[in-house]
Amino acid sequence: MRPNQLLEPDTRRQVATLSPASTLVVQVEIRHAGAADVLALLELRNHYVANSFATFDEAPHTAEFIGIWVSSFNPEGPYQLLVAYANGELLGFCSSQPYRTHPAFRHTIETSVYVGPGGGGRGVGSALYAHLFRSLQSHRLHRAVVGIALPNEASVRLHEKFGYTKVGVFNEYAVKNGQYISSQWMERAL
Repeated sequence: MRPNQLLEPDTRRQVATLSPASTLVVQVEIRHAGAADVLALLELRNHYVANSFATFDEAPHTAEFIGIWVSSFNPEGPYQLLVAYANGELLGFCSSQPYRTHPAFRHTIETSVYVGPGGGGRGVGSALYAHLFRSLQSHRLHRAVVGIALPNEASVRLHEKFGYTKVGVFNEYAVKNGQYISSQWMERAL
């Protein structure tokens, strides 16, 4: 096996095995998020608020906000939030959310995936998405869409790996901290 290659997740226990460049094998637990994950999710989300254009939020989130956000997901429904942990540390999360509130979009979801600082390239995002899409198979969904703030070639490649195709770029349609941001929009059939 190549270093950084993800092994197939064990779906019964929702455990994945990652092999980083050091060849140290890491067991990763992937599960639906709950109240116990709020503080870890707060830290990761605020990292991206402060250090990235991956989220357009400019002000740090609060634990109360993240708690409400976590409670908006339902493990039994089409809108899910999954977390990946190893040795008690949050490695990343992914979600499926409503694309828009209009009923015309009830069979369309918007997905997102975030991996902790320094955790890219180890298969965490792939393991999260594999679990998410397996979990969504029983729901009446037709299309998944994602908007990726540019530049972010790693995220574009991850989404292509999961069958997303490029639809187009919204050029400089958002602004964060005084800088205009473009996003690559992608879609995949469900």
